[in-house]
Amino acid sequence: MEQQVLTQYREAWLHAAATFLLDYMVEQGLPPVVVRVSCGWPVRGGGSRRRTVIGQCFAPSVCKDGKPQIFISPRLSESIEVLSTLLHELVHASVGCQFGHRKEFSQAARQVGLAGPPTATTVGETLRPLLVSYVERVGPYPHAAIVLKSTEKVGSRLRLYQCECEPPVKVRVASDGFQAMCLVCEQAFVQVGKED
Repeated sequence: MEQQVLTQYREAWLHAAATFLLDYMVEQGLPPVVVRVSCGWPVRGGGSRRRTVIGQCFAPSVCKDGKPQIFISPRLSESIEVLSTLLHELVHASVGCQFGHRKEFSQAARQVGLAGPPTATTVGETLRPLLVSYVERVGPYPHAAIVLKSTEKVGSRLRLYQCECEPPVKVRVASDGFQAMCLVCEQAFVQVGKED
């Protein structure tokens, strides 16, 4: 039954993965920590940046029960990437969110096998076999990625009109039936296109 739960519910999978990774972190010399883990939209940055943040750890000081809470973006579905992101956020929880990506975090991240810049860590060569064997044992992350489409920029609804002056006087109006005369050349304004 436990294996079925891990392959069916992403929160159960994340919880089990967090337990596994926390044990690994303690073996590597990091302090133990109790956390809550879930799949959800990270909130840091807001707006379009919200779509690029793939994980976030909330410090115990902002959580009513005093336990750090970690969110893994629903954009992620590849198991190793989810584990890597979860490990990154668990390191924040372990060393303290107040350090951000500074030295304390960076050193701890290297200690557990994360590589690359502290703000965008990746799975290091020594860590990858451990994560691969974990996924082989429990199964892949049971989640289908949510892919948000960028909203297409809609052009202006304004129409461009101009008269026969040299250079022409141009006006932009939100009407196809605009009728007016230029006071300089005394000719009617003619629609020449839409404003982009």
